[in-house]
Amino acid sequence: MSKEIQIKYDEIEQVISRIEKTLHSLNTEIPNNLASENRLDVVERINQLNKMLTEVGNAYKEVLSANNESVRKSLSDMENTDQQLSSSMELR
Repeated sequence: MSKEIQIKYDEIEQVISRIEKTLHSLNTEIPNNLASENRLDVVERINQLNKMLTEVGNAYKEVLSANNESVRKSLSDMENTDQQLSSSMELR
């Protein structure tokens, strides 16, 4: 009893490309100088939080981008291995 694993390389690449396209359009910038003339503690805290949210958003984009590259590399490695196995089976 054998089970075959099928990988649809083109579909995976399309999904990764769609994620990257969305990632590039993701705006993580939040105003960090809200009411700069106002000295209320709440406004200063909001500005700090906005800055932190911007940093988190940028970090998310970096992690997602690195993940996409990892998936691409894994996909490429899998495809190469699949081709090598297929070639060795044909030789027998």
